[in-house]
Amino acid sequence: MRHALRRSLAIGSILSVLSLPGLAFAGSSGDYTAAQAAKGKTLYDANCASCHMADLSGGSGPALAGKKFASYLQFSKISASQLLSFISSQMPATDPGGLKQDQYNAILAYMLKYNKYPAGSQKLTTETAKSVKMLPYPG
Repeated sequence: MRHALRRSLAIGSILSVLSLPGLAFAGSSGDYTAAQAAKGKTLYDANCASCHMADLSGGSGPALAGKKFASYLQFSKISASQLLSFISSQMPATDPGGLKQDQYNAILAYMLKYNKYPAGSQKLTTETAKSVKMLPYPG
């Protein structure tokens, strides 16, 4: 009985820590919608795949999925907001900043989906990207 009570208290302590604001884990709340990611795939195929490949493995542009992308995230600690800002101003290489912001948001949503971050009910925006947790990498 005493062992069960201690275990119950320990589990309760862990759960209370995990529910503290600001301690979200990668993709814990769903950071984009499935529809937004579907739109993002179309945009990615048209604007990004020629450099980053259809499977996001990288070509003349860096990998945007898989082990290389995970390694880059771990090394750089880049946030989703920083990544969105970069692609919005620097991509595509042939027309930097040439897409609309909602198109860049959709492309990042597709990248998140491809990398196994969970979808949710709220669209990814410049503002919501600030709360997207890229690490730990779920892919």
